Amino acid sequence: MKKLNLLLLISFSTLISSWALAETNVEAVLDVQPEYPQSALRRDISGHVVVRFNIDANGKAHNISIVEASPARIFNSAVRIALKRSTFSTGGSTNDDSSSSYERTYHFNQAPSKDDLANRFNFMEVAPQLAVN
Repeated sequence: MKKLNLLLLISFSTLISSWALAETNVEAVLDVQPEYPQSALRRDISGHVVVRFNIDANGKAHNISIVEASPARIFNSAVRIALKRSTFSTGGSTNDDSSSSYERTYHFNQAPSKDDLANRFNFMEVAPQLAVN
């Protein structure tokens, strides 16, 4: 069961992030995607988190605040951890422009129906019989 959950996380969970209120010269150098929380995965919960943050001179996010989360508090921790592990470039700007706020939306969507997953994870094939002489 744990292997199936891991495959679900890797193969079928869609984690899409988009920039909303960000300046166009911000780029993710190392974009760490949040891990889908096991509790949400078990309960088939999907949702999104809008987060606002600043970027320091080293390209790290700080002053992270959750602007909106649906459902509330389910995905917040995963987003915060991923954002802290990510690194950003502010278009070659060498000065610390930590006064600029950036906003990003993370979407958490689970796989299609469980029937589709059962079919996709059916790796068992009938092996051809060896001829015995």
